[in-house]
Amino acid sequence: MKKSVNILKKSYLPVCLALLFLSSCSTENDVTNDTELNAVYAKTSFKTDYMVILKSESIPNGFEAEMESFGATVKSTIPEIGVLVVSSSENVSNKISKKGNVRSVVPDLNVQWIEPSDFAPLASPLSIGSDEFYFDLLWGMDAIDAPEAWNTGQTGAGVRVAVLDSGMDGTHPDIAPNLNTGLSASFIEDEDWQVQPGSYFNHGTHVAGTIAAADNEIGVIGVAPNAEIVAVKVLSEFSGSGPFSSINAGIVYAADIEADVINMSLGATLNKNGKFYDEDGNFTDKIPSKYIQEVVHAQQRAINYAYRKGVTIVVSAGNGGENFDGNGSTIKLPASLNNVISVSATAPESWIENPLGDLDLPASYTDYGRSHVTVSAPGGDFDSPSDFWFYDMVLSASPGGWFFSAGTSMASPHVAGVAALIIGKNGGQMDPHEVTKQLTNTADNIDGNGASLYHGKGRVNAYRAVTE
Repeated sequence: MKKSVNILKKSYLPVCLALLFLSSCSTENDVTNDTELNAVYAKTSFKTDYMVILKSESIPNGFEAEMESFGATVKSTIPEIGVLVVSSSENVSNKISKKGNVRSVVPDLNVQWIEPSDFAPLASPLSIGSDEFYFDLLWGMDAIDAPEAWNTGQTGAGVRVAVLDSGMDGTHPDIAPNLNTGLSASFIEDEDWQVQPGSYFNHGTHVAGTIAAADNEIGVIGVAPNAEIVAVKVLSEFSGSGPFSSINAGIVYAADIEADVINMSLGATLNKNGKFYDEDGNFTDKIPSKYIQEVVHAQQRAINYAYRKGVTIVVSAGNGGENFDGNGSTIKLPASLNNVISVSATAPESWIENPLGDLDLPASYTDYGRSHVTVSAPGGDFDSPSDFWFYDMVLSASPGGWFFSAGTSMASPHVAGVAALIIGKNGGQMDPHEVTKQLTNTADNIDGNGASLYHGKGRVNAYRAVTE
């Protein structure tokens, strides 16, 4: 499993400039924490699709036909949590909402969960042969003691990880060996889970590589290099957006295919009062605050469904640089929900010039709060004054090569990988509560004695997680 590379021979690498994260994902535009919240609000669109949320978490026989009789078109159903998606006029949706077994009818908000890729390569995409290894650039693996965990024989074998994201490059040499193509699926209309060919940054592929890139003497290696990964597309690969119903359906699907771990490197910040703003903070629109409450309720149903079925759910904490302790005006989804592991981001500063320096600095953009963050993990950063600042980011797979990126989107898959190692050690099945307890009990206390503003219970440690 030992890999080596003379990093001095590589003067620069292609970089995905993940610089404007909408809540939790790699950013690639302007880096302004103040912009992040408003950008999410501005990029939420209203469609003629509605989520019909029933009072019970099931759909009674004949209910779909009844919706059709009202004049609505049933587009999809999530019977496991009592949710339907219908296309209808506002008048029809109002009629449906008055039915006795209907809890609510709300717009199926189409949210920009991640920014469209706008990477600025410092070189053409890497072409790595079988004798070129980039393990030495993976400072995040050192930070969490992943090699030491592998040396105990724990590699995530027998564990299934569902990556809910923007699809995946199933042909990538670091992804293909561990990808279950038969179970991979898309919940985005007119898009396949397999992304378009080419050489570019793809969020889902990058995330999957950090979780479980194969130990195949090519490129990079994941935290759990023998875990199985399943691509569950819930966001458009072209825009990074997706309706709430797609996220919810993807969560339920992952649970139904018996995933052991779900990773969601995505998120949205919503005002609880239903107001939306543009990037300058100007008011643009408003929906009833109840709609926000019901959207949250539906997603919590999906999370609870997966949790009850034994799935450990790991999510990114967000990239707004916001303290969520005592924040009563906004909510971060899914990081603010119950039964999830919310991950903040850490990073070095000028790592390539000081490889023995601190790897656990809170990233400049990470959301934080003792009530918000469960644990921290390497997510990378981009604020170093060094000319080689990009080495402080996270290197992983992407179509056509390997790219650097930064964000809590990159931190979450480190934790998902460690969760896979824990579950693998315990025979391939484990209650998510016990997985969370093992992650937090074995995390390294960086500050705050296990109750840190930025690190939660601590920065995850893969070796301790499988040996203590």
